[in-house]
Amino acid sequence: MVQRRHGAIVNVASVAGMTSGPIHAYTAAKAGVIQITQTLAAEWGRAGVRVNAVSPGFTRTVALEAEIASGALDKDRLARNTAMNRLVEPIELPRDCVAARTDEQRRDRNQPPGRRRIYRGLNMDAYGGLRETPGTQDERP
Repeated sequence: MVQRRHGAIVNVASVAGMTSGPIHAYTAAKAGVIQITQTLAAEWGRAGVRVNAVSPGFTRTVALEAEIASGALDKDRLARNTAMNRLVEPIELPRDCVAARTDEQRRDRNQPPGRRRIYRGLNMDAYGGLRETPGTQDERP
């Protein structure tokens, strides 16, 4: 991509990489994905390569549904701790990946038509907005 002076990479991280949590190895690994995204974006950006990341939260996958069905996780509690009061739907993630890959995610209203903003090193958090306000999140054990 660098030799072609064109390309896009989308890394999949996690909101777990944006905070601390009880699964330390996982959060550290996902934080590393976010950091390598920013590093490569800075390094390869001048060569025309865009590097971005998507960080989903709890996504309603088969694996997550199995954890909920087994009683290991409480679906209502997971959803309640997001601003949108719901889990991420699997169909939403490919859309975010495409948005992170393309240079046409947003148009700058102050720019003439056809001129696009280009995002590099962006970490798109795709999780419905974890609540940050004190008293809105459940107490953690």
